[in-house]
Amino acid sequence: MFTYYCKLAWRHILQTPALSLLIIMAIALGIGASMTMISYYKAMAHNPAGDRSEKLHAVQLAAYGNDMETWGMSDGFPRQLTHQDVKNLREANLSFPSTPIYQFMTVVVSQREGVAPSNDFAGRFVDRDFFSMFDVKFLHGGPWSQSVDEQPENQVVISKALSEWIFGEVNSVGKTFAMLDGIMQFTVAGVYEDFNPQPAYYDLTTGYFPREGAGVFAPYSLVEQLETFPMGNISGWQPEEVNGFKDILKSEYVWQVFWTQLDNEAAKAQYKEFLKGYVEQQRELGRFANQNPRGDIKDVETWLNYNEVISEDNRVMVGMSLLFLLVCLVNAVGLLLAKFMRKMNEAGVRRALGASKGQIFSQYLVEVGMLGFFGGLVGLLLASIGLWAVRELYGTDIARLDFSLFIGALLLSLLASLLTGILPALRVCNSNPSIFLKAQ
Repeated sequence: MFTYYCKLAWRHILQTPALSLLIIMAIALGIGASMTMISYYKAMAHNPAGDRSEKLHAVQLAAYGNDMETWGMSDGFPRQLTHQDVKNLREANLSFPSTPIYQFMTVVVSQREGVAPSNDFAGRFVDRDFFSMFDVKFLHGGPWSQSVDEQPENQVVISKALSEWIFGEVNSVGKTFAMLDGIMQFTVAGVYEDFNPQPAYYDLTTGYFPREGAGVFAPYSLVEQLETFPMGNISGWQPEEVNGFKDILKSEYVWQVFWTQLDNEAAKAQYKEFLKGYVEQQRELGRFANQNPRGDIKDVETWLNYNEVISEDNRVMVGMSLLFLLVCLVNAVGLLLAKFMRKMNEAGVRRALGASKGQIFSQYLVEVGMLGFFGGLVGLLLASIGLWAVRELYGTDIARLDFSLFIGALLLSLLASLLTGILPALRVCNSNPSIFLKAQ
């Protein structure tokens, strides 16, 4: 019987092509707009840290003076730390894995003939623990040795893309190349799979959704020696004269992030107690002169929300897209009423020949479901175009339709169309067949 209803539905669609197309487009526009915004929202809400989310913690300090009560974010903490604080935290010799991070730009020289030097590969200074904390997968080699974090050496870890750009498709571990000024030589300790979590939760100061990840990671122990200016946000609570990189190192400007790995509640409590003692020590030294010196840690999920990776505007846009879908469905109801009213004669004849109201109702719901299915397919095409526009507009690769959203869009389209078709179908199956038989 279902196959017969499908044949009738297809015949009815072909008999009224203009109305059918309008109904399909009404549903498609609503599905396309809503799925575009839902897909983008889902991508932004993704926590790429997975099961490490509750273990990794960003460290914050109320590092400002002049009796200021707050500075930075709404809770009085800046998102970043000063170099002095990062240096102190690194030298605290705690047992927890930790790493500072800041981004730098570099010039890299390829060893392939005819390839010009490039500054397209950004780098980040980190400690060795970075790679285990953030689960960086290696193709060849591995991180530099632990001793390099204390005694700097010109060793780096580079991405697969950068390795192929410099050396071609070979194992580049142990090879050297020129970087930074195009002359200084660095040795490759390891090559990793291209690492670019979305959002880039480990360092949100240079963009939430970068199109490409870092090309090179260098030991943080080289920072003072290489004197490489940071990219991204640099801010301070007081004006300071900065004439060179060494002035930034000594200043109270914040420009680095610091992460630590705390595997359980006892470790979190211990680290909070350490921060409490640290800020008191710095206050006694005259650095933290505000009335409420304090430290804080935030896990990945909290950090993403704290930095408003998903802004309120995105939530509003999702709501508006769903309202637009509702408007489209209301329009579809009117179009379905017009379409079905033209078929009331046929329904009356079938009723007179013995078809029940339930059979008439089911037949028209199958037709509505078919229209909804076609509307969902066209809506997915429109959503794909919309997401392509979002990627081009914001310079990110995150907004894509995955399989779950594809299936969800079709189910939403079917459900919405079936709900939309209930009223028109009821109007048809409840009509008085005698009126239409007289008309025949």
